[in-house]
Amino acid sequence: MENNIKKYCDIVRNSSNENEKAIKLLYESKLYKKVVGTLRKELELYIRTLYLSQQNRINREELLSDFFQNIQWKNSQNKRLTDREMVDFANGIGFGWEYISYKFACAFVHLSILHDWANKDAINILRYEDKKTIIDYINQYHNANLDTNCILEDILVYSLKIKANMEYYLKELEKQNKFS
Repeated sequence: MENNIKKYCDIVRNSSNENEKAIKLLYESKLYKKVVGTLRKELELYIRTLYLSQQNRINREELLSDFFQNIQWKNSQNKRLTDREMVDFANGIGFGWEYISYKFACAFVHLSILHDWANKDAINILRYEDKKTIIDYINQYHNANLDTNCILEDILVYSLKIKANMEYYLKELEKQNKFS
């Protein structure tokens, strides 16, 4: 089990490092749609790691075993565990930004009106309450001073902060592993 957790954490960190490099290059090139698409991949790493870290030892071992056999994760009903279930789980123990950010990022992955971000700032397409939730979180946890008049580019600056949150849960997994 210990080796599986270490391998999982190494894989997630390597993938996250690659995402970080891609996000920086894409942001510098003002390819914001691609930044958000890559950010969505980073969110998936975060949400899966958060989910895994909150499971009991037996569930964690099963999930990791499936992961390394390239088998789709299963939920408590032994059915395919969906991203939506993990996002809902993360949102239930998180701060509310997880679901909104994931949904927003998916709209950039799949063809939507957000692909027209150059003509209408994508952040202004969000519902006011959703935009405010994201901005409030960024302001509170990242010492920003954003207001509801900010634009997508202002928010994207904080996108790599997800990595710090994920690192916290990776360390939790590693710590739990030492006491199992």
